[in-house]
Amino acid sequence: LLVTGHRHDQEMWLPEDTGKNHMGGLTCIVTGGGGGITSEATPNPHDTKDWYGEAQYGFYDLTISKLQIDIVSINYDGKELKKTTVYPK
Repeated sequence: LLVTGHRHDQEMWLPEDTGKNHMGGLTCIVTGGGGGITSEATPNPHDTKDWYGEAQYGFYDLTISKLQIDIVSINYDGKELKKTTVYPK
């Protein structure tokens, strides 16, 4: 699992997203959608042509246990957008 930030949006790259995830099976999340006046594109959910990920504003909820990490991408209005589970290798 790779967790990174700085970009002003939310992106979850699953291992099967080979069009943009070139990390050899690694799940990656970019958590930079914390708010403010900047974002990578318009936050309008009906105009996503310039979006890299699933949202412009929001956060990730991680539930960590010995067996797995559950990751949920949550939009600024509380809507769950995308989820995955990461297991130890």
